[in-house]
Amino acid sequence: MQTMWPSRFRRRPDLPLDIERLELPDGDFLDVAWMPEIDADICLILHGLEGSLESHYARTLIQAATRSNKRVVFMHFRGCSGAPNRLARRYHSGDTADLRFMLETIRQRYPDKQLHVVGV
Repeated sequence: MQTMWPSRFRRRPDLPLDIERLELPDGDFLDVAWMPEIDADICLILHGLEGSLESHYARTLIQAATRSNKRVVFMHFRGCSGAPNRLARRYHSGDTADLRFMLETIRQRYPDKQLHVVGV
């Protein structure tokens, strides 16, 4: 029941997300969704295997982190945002290059903020 209830019956909140496409060094891209700018620490949310912003847990997790006074960014792994990627390369659980790129991007943009990472 704990697994089935949220996916079938929990209402997914409508959130004011800003979608950004980040260009990767290899010519591919990552799609990320940001909650509006606030002066707060950053929370990067990583979806589960084959998940996306449309996964039953995604928006409620974003909402919970925002209520905890975090600036939330949700990162789609390659091929999971609904748009096909440019390269044949796909993500897998052992591939950390795209995550590293995302972490470096956040650090460059927000050097004075703490960074929290949540993975599903």
